[in-house]
Amino acid sequence: MAKKLLLIVLLASHLFVSRVLSGSILTIENNCNQTVWPVIFSYDSNLSTTGFPLRSGEARILQAPSSWFGLISARTLCSTNSSGSFSCATGDCESGIIECPGTYKWSAVTYVYFRIDNGGVNSYTINVERGYNLPLLVVPSQPSQTCITAGCLVDLNKTCPEDLGLFTGGKQIGCSSACQKYDTKEICCTHDFRSKQRCKTTMYTHNFEQALPTRI
Repeated sequence: MAKKLLLIVLLASHLFVSRVLSGSILTIENNCNQTVWPVIFSYDSNLSTTGFPLRSGEARILQAPSSWFGLISARTLCSTNSSGSFSCATGDCESGIIECPGTYKWSAVTYVYFRIDNGGVNSYTINVERGYNLPLLVVPSQPSQTCITAGCLVDLNKTCPEDLGLFTGGKQIGCSSACQKYDTKEICCTHDFRSKQRCKTTMYTHNFEQALPTRI
């Protein structure tokens, strides 16, 4: 199974003796045969970096501050052109550099959201609402009945509807969600289609839901 995982995010909580949650250690590990470039975007507080390269077999440890709320994704097939501008085929944040400062550019990639010390609780959510580019797994260092390993381990490129596939040089590199591509109220379940009665499963959403039994 480990060979199938492209990005592993390990969550380790640290408590003071006084029972005040001080923060968490996030270990991002690349278990594939290619380099990826993780992106860290913060809604609240900040980590020490917003983006960096991670070669195959490498891991990087980051200290998340108390009350951190943010997301982690990963870019693939990145390069620097002759003008010195950095870009990636998937997950590009359009900063032109390896770091991703400023506002976040939503892409058709696999995301994991973290809330650290939200009322004394750490939580995480795997999300393919925008699309998929990599298998991703979150592994708690101290699992419990309410804190479990979860992720998206299936290669959704294999079942991706033809009109949602993302390609470069004739090779498929990702799968966009129908909402990301078509942006209609009915497909995105927004406005008049927000209710469970009107937000219907489609052949597009079925592809993601059927393939992700370990998602949160």
